[in-house]
Amino acid sequence: MKTAKLKYRFIPPLIILALLLVTPAVGRATWNISVDGDARYRLTEWEEHDANIHLVSASARKTFSDSRGDRLTLFGLLEAEDNFSDVMLHEVYGQYKGPMGAWNITAGRFGLPWGLLPGFSATRLLYDMPHGAVLGMSVDNGVMLSGVTGAFDYGVSITQGYGPRHTPDEFGHGLGVARIGFTPGDTEEISLGMSAALGKSIRVHARKNDMGMDADMNVMDKDTALHRAVGGLDATLYLGRWLGRLELSAGRVDHRSMTAGFAAIDYALLPRLDLNFAVNHVWHGSKYEDEWFVGVTGKPPWFTIRGGYRYAGHSPSRHEVTLQLYRLFSFNY
Repeated sequence: MKTAKLKYRFIPPLIILALLLVTPAVGRATWNISVDGDARYRLTEWEEHDANIHLVSASARKTFSDSRGDRLTLFGLLEAEDNFSDVMLHEVYGQYKGPMGAWNITAGRFGLPWGLLPGFSATRLLYDMPHGAVLGMSVDNGVMLSGVTGAFDYGVSITQGYGPRHTPDEFGHGLGVARIGFTPGDTEEISLGMSAALGKSIRVHARKNDMGMDADMNVMDKDTALHRAVGGLDATLYLGRWLGRLELSAGRVDHRSMTAGFAAIDYALLPRLDLNFAVNHVWHGSKYEDEWFVGVTGKPPWFTIRGGYRYAGHSPSRHEVTLQLYRLFSFNY
C-alpha cells in the first residue's frame, strides 16, 4: 500500500510532462526550448567564501493554435540546484486558453497569482522577495482561472499548500490565492494590483537565513500547516531609465500579525549596464527581519554578469557579497 501511494504522488505532474513530450501536433503547434545556467561566487562576513553552480534549468513549452489563436499550452520546467545536488520538477502544467485571453484554465504546478509574481520573480537575481514568509511558497499544485479583459487582468487559484517540493497523495492543506490587476492607458508604464490569500500552507525552514524568503529554495515541513489570511498591494512603474517595483502585504500567519514590504529599483546607467537596489522587510509577531541590497548588472552579448552587496541586520550572516555569471539560451521552432 505504501508503494502505491508513493507512485501516486508523481502521477499528476508526470501525466502533464508526458503530454508535453508526446502529444501530436493538432492544428499548428510550436515549441519553445529554454536552458539557463547560474554560477555564483559568494563572500560571507568578509571571511567565508564559496563558489558553486547555483542553478541549471531546462524548460519546454508546446503551444497549439487554431485560426483564432493559441488554444492549449503545455509547459515543464526542470531545475537542478546547488551543484546538481537537488533536482526537482519546479513547474509542470497545462493551460487551455479561452477566446481573446478573456479566460484561461491552468492545471498542474504553476506560479501563484499573487503580487508581482505574475510578471516578475527574483529567483535568478541576487536578492530575495517575501513570498516565503507571506504564502510559504511561490509555486504550488492545483488549478487556476485567469485572464485579461480590457485594462484589467485577474487570477484565482486553489492549490494544495505544499509547494513545489511535495506532491502528496491527498489534496493537501488547501490554499486559495487571488489577484486583480489594472494597467491603464496604452503605454503600460504603470501597473497596479491587489491580492488576497486564505487557507493553510506548509511551514518554511530557511537554509541560508531565517527570513523565510525564496521559499522554493528552502527545506519545508509538510507535516506542519500554518493558517494564512493575508492581503497585498503591488505596483510596477516604468519611467524613462527607471523601473520600480513595490509590494506590500499584511494579515495573519500562524495566528500572529504579519506585515511585509518589498521594493526594487533598476536604473539603466548605460544601454548594457544597470544599477540595482532592493529592500525586503518582514514583521511577524515580535520577529523582524530585514534585507538591503545594492548591485550592478552588466549585459555583454553572450552572458549576463551581476554583482551585489546584501546586508541583513537580523540574520546570522549580515554581510554578503555575490558575483553571478548567468546565461539563457532560448529556441523556437
